[in-house]
Amino acid sequence: MPAAIRIPIALTAGLLLLAAPVSAEDTADPSTAVASDGTTADPADLAATIDGDVVVATPPADQPVADGSDPTPAEMKEGTPGDPHGAGVDSVVGEDERYQTTPANWWPASATAQITRTVNGVVSAHCTGWLIGANTVVTAGHCVYPRDGAEWYPAAEFTVWPGRDGASTPYGSCGVTTLHSVLGWTRDFADGWDYGAMKLNCTVGQNTGAFGFMWTDAVQDGTATYNRGYGGDKPWGTQWASYDQVRATKDRELFYWHDTAGGNSGGPVYTYANSTCGPCAIAVHAHGFHGESSPESDHNSGPRVTEAVYNNLVHWRDL
Repeated sequence: MPAAIRIPIALTAGLLLLAAPVSAEDTADPSTAVASDGTTADPADLAATIDGDVVVATPPADQPVADGSDPTPAEMKEGTPGDPHGAGVDSVVGEDERYQTTPANWWPASATAQITRTVNGVVSAHCTGWLIGANTVVTAGHCVYPRDGAEWYPAAEFTVWPGRDGASTPYGSCGVTTLHSVLGWTRDFADGWDYGAMKLNCTVGQNTGAFGFMWTDAVQDGTATYNRGYGGDKPWGTQWASYDQVRATKDRELFYWHDTAGGNSGGPVYTYANSTCGPCAIAVHAHGFHGESSPESDHNSGPRVTEAVYNNLVHWRDL
């Protein structure tokens, strides 16, 4: 009878580790749409059913509309620098060149929303979002699923305030029913996938109007852009904007010198370069200075609207 074969314990553990099954989620495309209710959307299925590169912005009915485009400010208003301390927290670049939008009941300021979060009765400024339909708000991925977290923020903690101007809330507020992002964020926490959405329990976008959005594979350096949001370093609930341009393009991110602070995350980076689109988003603001080399170390940035991002935005809008 042959002698028993002995396998060292350490080697046995290694063999067991190698034999561990790989889940479908571990190998899924990072652009796979995921939601707080457990549903997913295969990017190949979306690509097969969604055809286009521009969703035209929708002005509100019977509401003030900007005269062709946001004004380029003649004078920039100096504010208080923010506190940049890592990705997901935003940075003021040199002097603060944000200018206040007051009132904020004109389009597209009306389609820009403050997102607050209530925990144990305490309300805090959380992020910025922008409407792309009657009940869909786009924001940063880390605004719906915390970086390196294990679960979604509770949707019931969020309140969305479109067109807010301090104590003035011309469109009231809406609750949030479901949260959405992609595996590239909720699984991988990769900066280029740091975007998401919230579905609302109201159809306020019919009154506020909605941003358009478009994708392109082209380098976008030099494209004139605006950014809007509710920076936490400004008076509570006030909306501020800045004017700049795309200064560096990567496969999944755009880089710029829009001044931002904590609370601006999730705001639209948009342009009027496409005359048919109106105020047309090309990125979701998500990050301040981070990393050790340019452009990450000396630019603010956010995921650009690629074809996969475009398809997910259309998908979330139509849910």
